[in-house]
Amino acid sequence: MKMHFRGISIEGDEPDPGKPVLLLQNHFSWWDGYWSYYLSQHFFKKKFHVMMLEEQLRKRMFINWCGAFSVRPESHDVLQSVQYAARLLDGPQNLVCLYPQGEIQSQHVHPVRFKKGASSIINQANTPVQVYFCLALVDYFSRSKPAVRFFLRHYEGETSATDLETAYRIFQEQCINKQHE
Repeated sequence: MKMHFRGISIEGDEPDPGKPVLLLQNHFSWWDGYWSYYLSQHFFKKKFHVMMLEEQLRKRMFINWCGAFSVRPESHDVLQSVQYAARLLDGPQNLVCLYPQGEIQSQHVHPVRFKKGASSIINQANTPVQVYFCLALVDYFSRSKPAVRFFLRHYEGETSATDLETAYRIFQEQCINKQHE
């Protein structure tokens, strides 16, 4: 990544190494999977898993080896994917990344609208899960290479889809304001 970016910074709450992590990250580029993997290895120090749209995963089957598993949102199979993600979170060594808006959108879309999957996964997990919000922001400023800044926050509030989305919106606004400083 150093070849493509002039800097990578991570600002966030330290994780509890004894609990699994559900990482809810904005999804605006094809770099997102690489970044999630990078965070799982360098910040969380967890085994990486990511839920991807089945149609996208079929085009890149090699990603299965990196911990990717599929979801088809408009099918009955979505329940199996949610249950699989929840079972992964039974292991304290695991991190499951989810892009809660369910599709790639511009990083300038505000607020991010959540699908219901994240709350279902949290509520089906058999062990306490650390929920982390992640917002990745990319800026060039006056340079030819962009810098990537990851904001991470441990979330401990209510787990309904509406509550998660509202809390993420507030987090997103705070991060964008901090990015402007």
